[in-house]
Amino acid sequence: MEAEGVSKAEDGAEDPGPKAGQPDVAQSDAPPGVQSPGPTALWETVERKFLEYQQLAHRSPADRQESLLRLLPLFLKAWEHSVGLICFPSLHRLASEVSSQLAQEIQQVLVGKPAEQARAAAGQLLRWKRDAQQDGYLLLKSAFLLSGTDTEALGSVAESGLPALLLQCLYLFFVFPLEEDEHSEDDVQVQRMFVQMLLNICSEPQGLEGLLTGNELQALLIATTCLREHSCCFWKEPTFCVLRAISQAQDLSVIQYLQARDCIKLCLQNLSRLADSLPAPELSEAAGLVLGFVKDAYPVSQALLLEFENGEGYPLLLKVFLRYDGLHLREEDPHLEELLGLVVWLTTCGRAELKVFDSVTYPQLEGFKFHQEASGVTVKNLQAFQVLQNVFHKASDALLCTHVLSAIRTMWAWNARNFFLLEWTLQPISQFVELVPLKPAQVQTHFFQLLEALVFELRYVPHEILGKVQRLIMESSEPLCTLRALQSVLRIAGADPLFTDIFRDSGLLGLLLAQLRKRAKVLRKSGNKEPSPGVRDPERELTGVMLETVVALLNGSVRNAVVLKDHGMVPFIKIFLDDEWYRGASLSILEQLSAINAEEYMSIIVGALCSSTQGELQLKLDLLKSLLRILETPKGRAAFRVSSGFNGLLSLLSDLEGSLQDPPGKMWGAVSPSQTLGLVLHTLCAVSAALHLDPVNGDFFRRNGLFEKLAEDLCLLGCFGPPEEEGAALHSGETSKARPFADLLRVAFSSISLFPPKIQSCLQILSFLDSMASGTLHRRWDLKAPLRAGPEAAVDAQKGEAGSDPQGNFEQWPDLEERTDEGDAVIMHPGALCIMVQLLPRLYHHDHPQLSREIQCSVASHIQGLVKSEKNRQVACEAGMLRTLMAACRQALATGSSALHGGLVRIFEKLASQAIEPDVLRQFLALGAPRPPAAATQIPGSACVRGGASGRPGPQVVVGVTAEGPAGAQDSSPCPAGTQALGRRPSAQSPTPALQTALSLISMTSPRNLQPQRAALAPSFVEFDMSVEGYGCLFIPTLSTVMGASTEYSVSGGIGTGAARPFPPPSGLTFSCWFLVSRHSSALEGHPLRFLTLVRHLARTEQPFVCFSVSLCPDDLSLVVSTEEKEFQPLDVMEPEDNAEPSAGRQLQVRCGQLLACGQWHHLAVVVTKEMKRNCTVSTYLDGQAIGSAKMLYIQALPGPFLSMEPSSFVDVYGYIATPRVWKQRSTLTWRLGPTYLFEEAVSMETLEVINKLGPRYCGNFQAVPAQGADPGADTAPLVAEERVSMGLHVASSSTTRVADIRSTYNEVDSRLIAKEMNISSRDNAMPVFLLRNCAGHLPGPLRTIGAVAVGHLGVRVFHSSPAASSLDFIGGPAILLGLISLATDDHTMYAAVKVLHLVLTSNVMCDRLMQHIFGYQVMAFLLRKKSSLLTHRVLQLILAVAGTAELGFGPPARTNVGVFQHVLCDFEAGARIHAPCGVPQPGLHPLAIWDPSGDVG
Repeated sequence: MEAEGVSKAEDGAEDPGPKAGQPDVAQSDAPPGVQSPGPTALWETVERKFLEYQQLAHRSPADRQESLLRLLPLFLKAWEHSVGLICFPSLHRLASEVSSQLAQEIQQVLVGKPAEQARAAAGQLLRWKRDAQQDGYLLLKSAFLLSGTDTEALGSVAESGLPALLLQCLYLFFVFPLEEDEHSEDDVQVQRMFVQMLLNICSEPQGLEGLLTGNELQALLIATTCLREHSCCFWKEPTFCVLRAISQAQDLSVIQYLQARDCIKLCLQNLSRLADSLPAPELSEAAGLVLGFVKDAYPVSQALLLEFENGEGYPLLLKVFLRYDGLHLREEDPHLEELLGLVVWLTTCGRAELKVFDSVTYPQLEGFKFHQEASGVTVKNLQAFQVLQNVFHKASDALLCTHVLSAIRTMWAWNARNFFLLEWTLQPISQFVELVPLKPAQVQTHFFQLLEALVFELRYVPHEILGKVQRLIMESSEPLCTLRALQSVLRIAGADPLFTDIFRDSGLLGLLLAQLRKRAKVLRKSGNKEPSPGVRDPERELTGVMLETVVALLNGSVRNAVVLKDHGMVPFIKIFLDDEWYRGASLSILEQLSAINAEEYMSIIVGALCSSTQGELQLKLDLLKSLLRILETPKGRAAFRVSSGFNGLLSLLSDLEGSLQDPPGKMWGAVSPSQTLGLVLHTLCAVSAALHLDPVNGDFFRRNGLFEKLAEDLCLLGCFGPPEEEGAALHSGETSKARPFADLLRVAFSSISLFPPKIQSCLQILSFLDSMASGTLHRRWDLKAPLRAGPEAAVDAQKGEAGSDPQGNFEQWPDLEERTDEGDAVIMHPGALCIMVQLLPRLYHHDHPQLSREIQCSVASHIQGLVKSEKNRQVACEAGMLRTLMAACRQALATGSSALHGGLVRIFEKLASQAIEPDVLRQFLALGAPRPPAAATQIPGSACVRGGASGRPGPQVVVGVTAEGPAGAQDSSPCPAGTQALGRRPSAQSPTPALQTALSLISMTSPRNLQPQRAALAPSFVEFDMSVEGYGCLFIPTLSTVMGASTEYSVSGGIGTGAARPFPPPSGLTFSCWFLVSRHSSALEGHPLRFLTLVRHLARTEQPFVCFSVSLCPDDLSLVVSTEEKEFQPLDVMEPEDNAEPSAGRQLQVRCGQLLACGQWHHLAVVVTKEMKRNCTVSTYLDGQAIGSAKMLYIQALPGPFLSMEPSSFVDVYGYIATPRVWKQRSTLTWRLGPTYLFEEAVSMETLEVINKLGPRYCGNFQAVPAQGADPGADTAPLVAEERVSMGLHVASSSTTRVADIRSTYNEVDSRLIAKEMNISSRDNAMPVFLLRNCAGHLPGPLRTIGAVAVGHLGVRVFHSSPAASSLDFIGGPAILLGLISLATDDHTMYAAVKVLHLVLTSNVMCDRLMQHIFGYQVMAFLLRKKSSLLTHRVLQLILAVAGTAELGFGPPARTNVGVFQHVLCDFEAGARIHAPCGVPQPGLHPLAIWDPSGDVG
């Protein structure tokens, strides 16, 4: 029991010894020098002594008392040594004897004495006396220990009458204090044992009954409430402790005792009489004691509560609480907290549940329920709650009012119903709103937190309370209170969108707008005054919170934005932009207004940007950050363009002219470079965000030359050097291998960077442009954001071109799929890359030449890495990067000693292999024009040396030929970088310009595409990538319009003057296309490659139907041709393909997976031959070879289930190539489409063979196709009749237009169909529309479609192929190549020149015709005779390859070029003069060795 633990602590002090003159019994049993016995022996001794004591029953009481007192020290010693293990069978009898003896001793000292004397005698009896008799102390300590053993021992103590005597002593100790103030440690121990024994007695019902035998409890309880100023402080806390123990026992006898003696009533009367004189803490402590008896008794009986109420207990509590008012407590008072807790408990005491009517005002928040489950405690006692309510009304103390509010929140936590029970009866919160302005700041804050708890925790909207808060905001004369109220409303308004409507309907929004209008006028008159530092300005803070509240009310609410606009607040909101304190909220308001009028927002922001002064950098940054947020929406980007946003941003950069100079000028002395760069970053971020995934803005930016304007503005910032000047000496020198661009950026912006500020600024701007090119800059708003480090920058420098390997062969040449884009950075804005090219020569600084050269080379290498993939090269070519490169870096390209020369030439060659304009190619070739005659440079022959970006800093390279092995085995290998017999390496001797030009042309004209028969130039194409958006297609409007007898002609689209084109074609149809698959879709994705899908729609019906389709199934790569009628609907409502069985005779499926190769152009032809009745024969051809044929049902006359149509109705027929939006499905499928045709007849197989031989670059209508091997001037015949050519699509006949232009140029029907498919307005004049015009549109015959338009911004890419081998035709063609041969001065140059001619002739048919036209082969023979000393067996091997007699690796030799064979190979004079290296004869290479008079190849 608890007494055990207490006794151990008490016995730690010095224990009393035996009485004077009496022997120590415990020690008499052990002779001197013998160890003291253990606990068991001691208990045996105690047991023996106690038995002896019991045998003294016939002796006198004095003898018995003396014997007992001699026993007690031994008992205490045994207790001390036993450590709780008691081995004493007579324990209960001893407890009875000791308690009886102690009761007798106390009774003797109290009887017949006045109270003061009795108190002194009792204290003297129980006190520890070191030099006097200790009988009372020994009895007390023994009784204390025995009362804590078990219940039976405690019962023995209670039966002795000791409890009542102890309570009487406690009364005396408390009421009659001693004069001495100090108490020794012995007194404290006596008090602890005394009190603990009483507590032990209170824990048992028998003990409690002993306490109630007299009037001691009544007297003690009353004494705590009426004599407190005279009570003993030393015994105050023990007294309260004992009384609380009696109260907590919850014994019915105690309740009856208190009720019978009117204890509660008398206590309340005493406290009421002393309420004004006692200190507040003592008063609350006494009241808490009395109320504690009421609380503890309530579960057993409500009698004490009723007595408390009848005794005016509630007014007394109010008095007690109000005594704290004005004390300005700085620390928590535990008595006050205890009393508050008791009052809160009182609110739950009642006879019945409170009932109120449902008065909920709607609307309410989602999830709110008034009829809460009956879980938790509810309020039943409104009188008790009124005490708390009146305290808040009357008190002004912050701590007291805060406690009241906390108590109310506690009740809400018990049960949410308590709020409604109280508010709908007493309206406490509603009344508190009116009192809040009069309360301290702490109370105001706590009250508004309580108000917010209603919303956030109870999910309840208190409309009436919020209305009063709104009136407080409007009428309060206390700015700080208004500020706190508005801050609370701000937090509530942001909790749920519902509040935007509630506060608008309540008038709060209008109130705030009216106040802001007044404050804006004041601000405009007074100007923007900076507040004094350290001084709080409530009015300024209130204005800021008003703006923030308006922001919260506008968030997501168009109606509120309309209200603000109708109030005419936009001009006043603009006034707040000038003050940085209000700017953030003002910008947020304007951003919300952009939802209803984005143009107005953009005009304000752009106007503010343009009108801001030079020093208002922070204003510009804030405006740009706001602009970036709005540019995330399509509507914002469109408004930005319309509002001249691009010009505004570029004007910002123009205003920064010279700001990054080092040292800065006077104008920019106060602006740090980091501030300027931050503004440049955010400006470029805004440009990038406006262009991101927005085809209209991208087209606008390019058409207006804004990339060029942006480059000019960046050049004028002051950190870049002067432009490249014509004729100026370029800086050259040995430069070690440049570090990667990403490494340079990390070093430049590290904490220990030693880079000059100007160079740091240049690198920072270049990093911005790099991110902009990749389309990620708009996500980077911080100068310290991590920079994108692409590993592609140094890939070419490490690997070199694949063709520069002298031992390369066909097997080592990687597939096209592996050589393209995958894993490389994608260029989203190639215009930014062009700006980097323009800035490249300006990176040179005379004061840091070595570092400048390294940075230039690093940037050039980085750009080279970006254009490594084929896709990026094509994108850069479409942006005109070659023209930019030629204009900005002409000197570096022309000067071989420049450190930039090698890298720029490599970039130029990469891009020119894809597309180059003839005039740009002419300028590039002019760089190598021959200079005045000089002594020919002799370059000794050597083995071929592998070259690469890292091995050739310039064009000072040599061409070597190998004398080992069969030469022709390497020449025929199609290599991107030229030929394996050519290499580049640094040389101390400069090569001739002709050699430089030849080497570059070899790199440009080397085939990037491998065809089964011969190397051919890639055609222009449309690429469809399903990995981004999941769709992308060419939409073909109005392939045909089937009209009824009385249909108006105006419903038909298309072009032409003939009649409507019938559908289905009466004699069959043929579909022909060139395609290339980059990546197939996986079988799990199930995304087919859709070559053609024809759809029909009957007017005045809802559902269109697919009537003819050609697709490639991804499961087994089988070609599927279908004439089945299927509903044209989204994939999610279509039946799975596995479950949907095709109708009989409606589908042909041919496996062709083994015939298809990724990265290779194929020709597909589907021929549908109409037969009798409804039958047809469908034949499929791949690359000119038949792969499958079957009898099928022909396309039915009308769509779907319709068998007839009304005379006024009509049927629209339109088509799709690739995947339309309705079948959107992301996959890895990527493929390209070349020239595509649709004929309305069944084309013969011979015609298909001719089409296949014409190749993918043929762009005509097959009306003038020369016969194979015929002379150029021979007559031609059409392959297909003019009227049978329904459609011909190729990128060469295409343009970018607008829907409005299509409407005016062609017709309204097609413009509406195209606009509907592109999801834009039919009168749109901004969205660029890529139109592939029908190349057969000018031919006679029935109406034809206007062509096809590209649908899908990210899923469709168009590329106009114009490689160098093709562009040469427009600037001289073979004449230039023959000129290179004429300029050859050594065998290396001769070999390179002939190699270029070989590459061009084998890939470009037009070059062969031009050679024949200008008698080029005769000229070539003449030149070879003139330079016969430069001819080697390697040159002859190339000539054999041109003639087709040495095309090793592509089948048996065949004579393909008669001109070369006739005029060159048969020129015995030239053949006889072939130079044999090292004097070794080469008889096997003589033309006679391979020529037979019969014309056969030997």
